[in-house]
Amino acid sequence: MKLVIYLGLMIVSLIVSLFSGQFQMKRTNKFWLSFLISFLINVVILGLGSYWWFLTETDGISQGMGVLYYCLAMVVIGIVDLIALSVFKSRYK
Repeated sequence: MKLVIYLGLMIVSLIVSLFSGQFQMKRTNKFWLSFLISFLINVVILGLGSYWWFLTETDGISQGMGVLYYCLAMVVIGIVDLIALSVFKSRYK
């Protein structure tokens, strides 16, 4: 069950950051502001997930690897947000 929550937080972070970036792009039509807001939402969700994983896991290697995977997910989701927002930018002009 803990693994489902662990991976689910990555998926939730991806979906929420994409929708928030798209919403912000529709509202303001500012690319970098939309990206910054969606990336910060991504960092907050996965940062809290890292904190949760570090507190609930007992093995030190598992703690470190779990937090490392969340950090990698932050970078990958940030790149996906950047690409998706560039596509949205051309659509909303």
